[in-house]
Amino acid sequence: MMLKNIGILGALAAGAMLALAAFAPAASAEGGTGDVRLRGEGTLEANGDGIAAVRGRIEATVSARGGILLVKDVAGDAVVEVNGHGDMTTWNGFDVYFGAGEASISGSDVAFVVVGNNVELSVTGKGWAYLKGKGVFYVNDRGPFRWTFDGRFAPVDGAVDPPPEAPTS
Repeated sequence: MMLKNIGILGALAAGAMLALAAFAPAASAEGGTGDVRLRGEGTLEANGDGIAAVRGRIEATVSARGGILLVKDVAGDAVVEVNGHGDMTTWNGFDVYFGAGEASISGSDVAFVVVGNNVELSVTGKGWAYLKGKGVFYVNDRGPFRWTFDGRFAPVDGAVDPPPEAPTS
């Protein structure tokens, strides 16, 4: 049991560090430091193994097997429903769920990060998304595009710029 708890805490710490990096401004975007960042409006469908982070005015469904889900209700109006098995805690303003299952997330300014295997997400709204790992994604029925494992910036519209500070109406 102790070894399992250490593994969970290590995974949580790694996921949290990546979550903080995902929500920081992308000052290094022009340096080509890695990762896929998308921003805009519409629908994102993605599946793969790795890290997916989303922030904006969204309606989303997300699932993972053996993963960690961090959700932050920035605007205070998010609706989050989680089904599955695992544990829940809070950390630095995030509700943190770990285990396996699925979640429904919506709000006017909500952020979530999922780290795990067999990550599947469907997001509709306006905001930005960060994907890193091995998988594919579609934006507004265009694609498939690849997640990146070793990292690169590949915005769908061809522009390399940071995610917005907060979604606008």
